[in-house]
Amino acid sequence: MQTTNLEQQIEELFEAKEMPADAIKIVEQVIEALDQGKIRTAEKVGNEWKANSWVKKAILLYFRLRPVEKMEEGPFADKVPLKVLPAPQNRIVPYSSVRKGSYIAPKVVIMAPSFVNIGAYVDEGSMIDSLVLVGSCAQVGKNVHIGAGTVIGGVLEPPNSTPVIIEDGAFVGGSCGLYEGCIVEKNAVIGAGTIITARTPIIDIQSGEEHFGRVPENAVVVPGGRQKKVGDHEFILQTPLIIKRRDPQVSAKLAMEDSLRVFE
Repeated sequence: MQTTNLEQQIEELFEAKEMPADAIKIVEQVIEALDQGKIRTAEKVGNEWKANSWVKKAILLYFRLRPVEKMEEGPFADKVPLKVLPAPQNRIVPYSSVRKGSYIAPKVVIMAPSFVNIGAYVDEGSMIDSLVLVGSCAQVGKNVHIGAGTVIGGVLEPPNSTPVIIEDGAFVGGSCGLYEGCIVEKNAVIGAGTIITARTPIIDIQSGEEHFGRVPENAVVVPGGRQKKVGDHEFILQTPLIIKRRDPQVSAKLAMEDSLRVFE
C-alpha cells in the first residue's frame, strides 16, 4: 500500500492547532488500512522491529476526533466501534471484544472473554486463550499460543515507542505479563506466571548472559529471582531465567492442536 501522501497528511494533522473539516476522513483511511492488515503499527526492518510512528499518531488522532457514541452491542458507549469478523474465517467466542483498527488474520481463535485493542496485529493460526488482553499496537506472529489470563501490554504513547512483539511460533503460558515493548523472538517459550518488561534482565543460567526485555529465539523462560543487597538488607528481585533452548521434545509437548483450527 502506497502511504507516502497519507503519512505526510497525518504528520501535519498531528501538529495542527486546528483540525480541518476533512481530518476524520483522512484518519479513517489509516484505521481502515490497519483493520485490513494493509499497514501495521510496527514492522521488522532487517533484524530490528521499528514502530511506524505516523500510524500510531493516526490512532491518537482517531481518539481525539471521534465522538463517544452508543454501540450496537448492549448498553455501551465508546469512541472506537467493535469490528465484525467473518465466519468461518475466524472463530471468536461470544463475550470477546475486538476493536476496529486491529487486524485478525484467518484461522485465529479468540476464546472468551478476551480483548484485542486498536492497532494490534494477530497473525494466522494463533490462539488467544480466555481472559487475554492484547494491548494497543501489540504484534502477534503466526501460530502463537497465548495462555489464559495473560496480559500483552499496549504501547501507544509515545508514538515512536516499539510495542510488545511476539514472533512466529512462540508459546506464552498462562498468567504472564509482557509489557513496555518487550520482544519475544521466534519459537520461544514463556513459562506460566512470567513477567517481562523492556527493562527486565533475563538471565541465561548456562552462559550467564543477560538479555534486557528481549527473549532470544528458541529460549525457554521460567520465573526466577536473584539476590540484591541494599545496605544491611538482602532482597529477592523477580528475574526470569532462560533454563534451556527449545528442543524437539518441548516442541512436541507444545504442538498446536489442528482440530482447534478447523474452520470448515
